Amino acid sequence: MGHIEGRATRPRLLRKQAGNLHHEIIDLLFGFMDSFKNRFISVTEAHDLSLPQGHLLMTLDEPISMRDVAAGMGYDASHITALVDQLEQRHLVERRPDPTDRRVKRIVITEGGLELRATLEDELLDTLLPLDLLTGDQRVQLRDLLALTNPGDPAATADAELGSGFLP
Repeated sequence: MGHIEGRATRPRLLRKQAGNLHHEIIDLLFGFMDSFKNRFISVTEAHDLSLPQGHLLMTLDEPISMRDVAAGMGYDASHITALVDQLEQRHLVERRPDPTDRRVKRIVITEGGLELRATLEDELLDTLLPLDLLTGDQRVQLRDLLALTNPGDPAATADAELGSGFLP
C-alpha cells in the first residue's frame, strides 16, 4: 500500500456502510487496484521507469498525438513532453510527424520499447497478488464477471468468450 509521510494513500469510502453491498464492492476494488498499482510500480522501477513512463509504454498500441496522450493520462502537455523526452533518450519511443498535419507529432513505440513492454507484461503476470490467493476456477469467475462490467471493451468480452486470461 502506498504511503505519504506514514499514512496510507489507498482510497477508502469514508461513509462505508456495513452490509451495503455496493459500498463493500467499491471498497474491495479500491484495495485490489491499490495492490496492483504497487506491483506495477515495483516492476516499472526495476527497469528505471517512473509510473507515468510505464503507463505510457503499456498504452502505446498505435501512433498517438502528444495532445491525446496528455488528455488520456490527465497530464499537462508539458509533462508529456518531458516523459516522451526521457523515453526517447532510451530509444523506447520516437516522435514522428502526423501524415496529415506535420505540425502534430505522434508518439510511436520502438522495437526496444516493445521488448521492454513484453518484459513488463511478463513480470506483471508472474506474480498477480492478490490474484495468487484465488484458485483457477475463481480466476475464471472473476474474469467473466469483470468482462460483464466492461461491455464497451470488446477485448475483455472476447477474452472471456475465448477463455483466455490470467490462468497459468
